[in-house]
Amino acid sequence: QLKDPVPSNLVPGIILSTGYEYGGDASRFSSIFMQQVTGIANQSFLANRYAVSSDDVDNMWTAGLYGGGIMNNANSLINIATTKNQQHFLALGQIMMAFNLGLATDLWGDVPYSQAFKGIENTQPTYDSQEQIYASIDQLLTTAIASLAADDPSPFQPGGEDILFGGDLQKWTRFAHSLRAKFFLHLAKRDRANYDKALTEVAAGFLPGENAEVKFTGTSVTSQNPWFQFNDQRGDIGFTGYIYDIMAAANDPRLAVYSDGEEGLGTLYGSPNSSVFLMSYDELKFIEAECNFQKAAQDKSAAATAYNAAVSANLNRTINDQAYAATIAKTAADITLADIMTQKYIALFLSPEVFTDWRRTELPVLVAPEGSALGGALPRSLPYPSG
Repeated sequence: QLKDPVPSNLVPGIILSTGYEYGGDASRFSSIFMQQVTGIANQSFLANRYAVSSDDVDNMWTAGLYGGGIMNNANSLINIATTKNQQHFLALGQIMMAFNLGLATDLWGDVPYSQAFKGIENTQPTYDSQEQIYASIDQLLTTAIASLAADDPSPFQPGGEDILFGGDLQKWTRFAHSLRAKFFLHLAKRDRANYDKALTEVAAGFLPGENAEVKFTGTSVTSQNPWFQFNDQRGDIGFTGYIYDIMAAANDPRLAVYSDGEEGLGTLYGSPNSSVFLMSYDELKFIEAECNFQKAAQDKSAAATAYNAAVSANLNRTINDQAYAATIAKTAADITLADIMTQKYIALFLSPEVFTDWRRTELPVLVAPEGSALGGALPRSLPYPSG
């Protein structure tokens, strides 16, 4: 007979699976669409032509996010922590649910949530509208932030099993605020007031040098970085494309760690023990830059300051080279939205967030490959899975 499940036992698997999904299928489709990599054979070649089928995404949906996957386990963590009155573990479950639910809606639009995770009790859950999903995400994050700020009556607290922040609840709180900033930005074209809402969250978000970083040890197949694992087993993606062209033209030093120089993935993201970043301090500063540039009371000075800080932080995180930052620094007089979005596109190499950014701003300007399946347009979502 199985013992009662314990919240702490669920946490590491949820975090590691999230990193594997975010740096795996979600990264590959997004990076191909955004011309950060090139599909050269098999399914990847078809994805490069935007001919993605329902079967191609079924594994990400069913095994990854839903079914027996990440959100089902996050839902279990939420329910068990609620039953055991472990409020801080409950908050961790809510934050991880919000992150993955955000990924699902950004890739597909309307997705199941309010009636999901019930197993055989409901095998045909309603698909909530994206508007409802974003409301649910915000409720999860605001509730988690409040729970983390309150005293928890339980003696059981996050610790070593928390492979994201080592049980540091202040970092979890700042991660939640950073995610709120990101999701408000996603909604800003619908309501421009969300730029200012995002800026409020930025102020409570990550501190310099803080990142939500899923670390892979690479000591076994099950602990290898997903890009390394894919390249080792499949090898049907080439590391060429628009991003490499613009970096080479700008003598960008990050090219040395993004590429191996022979159209392979560089060491930073392509080693067995490379990390997957769910969110970074530099991403938060790019959000700050864009919000200041785009908000109703535009502040180009604040936008330039945040942009320069974002570039500097990314160069620290990737290659530890600050000399290049000075060559692309901007002032209030010359900062543009294209500057912000192009540098964010480079900084968030292989991140699914780049796909969302492009759909909001259509920056950088990308041209569909010849003979693609959408008549010259770029994809704006994934097809729903066959399952």
